This record gives sequence, structure tokens and C-alpha cells, in this order.
Amino acid sequence: MGNRQLPLREVAALAFSSMIAAGCTSTKDCYVSSECDMYGQPMCNTGTCDPCRSSGQSNSWWPWSRNYYPPSRYPIPDVMPLGSILRSHWHVMETNGEAADFVIYRNEFVDNSSELTPYGRDHIAEIAARMPSAPFPVLVQRGINNADPELDQIRREVVVRVLTDLGNSDAERRTFVSQPYGNGLNSMEAEQDYATFRNIRNAGQNNGGQ
Repeated sequence: MGNRQLPLREVAALAFSSMIAAGCTSTKDCYVSSECDMYGQPMCNTGTCDPCRSSGQSNSWWPWSRNYYPPSRYPIPDVMPLGSILRSHWHVMETNGEAADFVIYRNEFVDNSSELTPYGRDHIAEIAARMPSAPFPVLVQRGINNADPELDQIRREVVVRVLTDLGNSDAERRTFVSQPYGNGLNSMEAEQDYATFRNIRNAGQNNGGQ
């Protein structure tokens, strides 16, 4: 029983299965030169075994050998620079934030009139200074539920006139009556957000003090 010899067919099948397990697809892939050892090193000291390395006949079936993963067969893919994927996301957010700077809200006018408040005058001067280098449209916020379209148009004309006087000849075609990009916050929502901001800021100061 212990000395039973395997048939030649079974020996060949076992050898082939070992090749497949080692990642070889042909006997050429698993060729090992008789002049090299299992690690691809020359088996002689005379220097005549150098072709063992230079001719590509070194051991190719060991996964850690140089011939198992040649650079031409498995090229290293390009690696994205660190932070480059997230950078595009933050850039979009920043661009949207800059576009929102060109919105003139209802509270920048005095009550139900077309007169700009002091903050509104400062804001429109800032918009006028940035218009030549920014592609964003200027939005004049529409009245609540579009209750007074005539007042909205008068406010738009005032904004266009001020922007034109401040050196923006394209103010007429870049100014629109519209809803802002965001719905904004009511008084209760703003109060809650402000309280959250204060708590976060106080917590940071306390941690820094410790």
C-alpha cells in the first residue's frame, strides 16, 4: 500500500494542477532553467550562469520572483494626487457660495419700497466691484408669493441703474427678478442655528483652555 506507484496519467494531472495553482497557464510560464535554483539564483560560481538572469529563464512560477509580475504585464496605474477628488467637491461648493453673494434680498430694501438700506447699498457696491471678474447673474429677490410684481421690477431697475453707474455696462442683461438659490431661514430656525454655533464655539474655547 505504501509503495503503490501512481499511474503516469495521474502524475501528469497532478503536475498540471500544481501549475494552475501556482498561477501558470503554460509550461513556458513555469519554465525554470536547469542552471538556476528555485529562487532564480545561479547554481554555479563560474559566471557561466549569468544567462539564467539576463535571458529571462529565471524562476517564473514563484509569486515573489521578478518574472512572475513583469512591469509590462501588470503596469502600475496612475494614482490620483492626495485630495484631488475631494477638491472638486469643495470647489463646487465654493462656487455656489460665491454665486449666492450676488443675490439682493428683500430685507436690503426699506420696508415695501425700492429704497436700499445702508447694508443694501454696501452690498450692491461690493457686487459692482466683483461683476467684471465673475460670471454670476445678479438676482433681486421676488416679493413674498409674488404679491407685488410691479415693486419687484422697480427694485430691479434701481439695482441696474446703480450697477451701471458704478461701471458695469452689462448690468441690464445680467440682473433678474427671481427667487434666491436657497430658501433662507425663518426667525426660529435662525435662532436655533445661532444657538448651535455658540455652543460649538464655546466648547472649542473650553477645550483649548484645558
